[in-house]
Amino acid sequence: MTVSGHNRRMPHFTVTQPSRGNDRTEINETMTRFRNSCSSGGMRTLLHALFILVACAFSPARAAMTEWVEVHGGAVRLISSGPLEDGHYLAGLEFLMEPGWHTYWRYAGEAGIPPQISMTASENVTELDILYPVPERYNDGFTESIVYHDGIVLPFKVTPARTEEGARLEIEVFFGICKDICVPGEAVLSLDFQPDDGRDALASRLIERDLATVPRAQPGDGLEINSVTFDGGEFIIVETHVSGDAEADLFAAGPEGSYIGLPKFVERSGDTSVWRLSTKGLKSSENDDTLRLVLTSGGRAIEHLETVPADWLQ
Repeated sequence: MTVSGHNRRMPHFTVTQPSRGNDRTEINETMTRFRNSCSSGGMRTLLHALFILVACAFSPARAAMTEWVEVHGGAVRLISSGPLEDGHYLAGLEFLMEPGWHTYWRYAGEAGIPPQISMTASENVTELDILYPVPERYNDGFTESIVYHDGIVLPFKVTPARTEEGARLEIEVFFGICKDICVPGEAVLSLDFQPDDGRDALASRLIERDLATVPRAQPGDGLEINSVTFDGGEFIIVETHVSGDAEADLFAAGPEGSYIGLPKFVERSGDTSVWRLSTKGLKSSENDDTLRLVLTSGGRAIEHLETVPADWLQ
């Protein structure tokens, strides 16, 4: 997802100021937030928090990062790995959720609110490329959604118009966070960048960890989407190839304005699987006619983009 310019305005934001941080203060605040997270359901979140503490303690230099904005069920902040590289800065929107809570992928599925991210008062930023790591399929007994649990960083590639000058990124974020109930979360976050910023060990590790799970262009790593066809009725048929015995999953995001379900597994024969995706709620326009398919298995993931022809639309 590439963002440029301004999108809709959202009222009543909590505004946070950039901070290069006092490590001890951050450690104390993190320990307070997660002191009751030792239940089995919250173990991954606790380990994530402990990783933060260790990385903070041994990080030799701290690049800019915002304070946490706390929301019901979790918190969110903006982080940066440091200096300008290959013409862009590497940053990320980090979500940290309490045990049992989740937020959503670029498309939420049958229920939920996906992240809505817009640039506002940014300076010397010509492009913001938002990347989405591999999500999980979640079934609450009534609907299926596409989610992230515990903690996730959405990597950003921030491209300045003039690479020799500093830049400022300010974003508005609106997202859903759910457990037994679903609540909206919102924040305004901003960071300053300089071409010669020092590298932040903590932020770099967090961003690189989830950047590594962003789907690659297919084919690769023993994964391939062989074909995407229309059955002439109301279903798109997707044939995939997955080498090895690991279970696979398939996610779909339609063109803007679409409200589609999740692909349903039909059958597997050897390394070949067949999935079925309903065209109900599928939309297309001159500005966006791309169906995005993400195939994942055993920590591997690929992405396939398919143009939606008119006869697929109900």
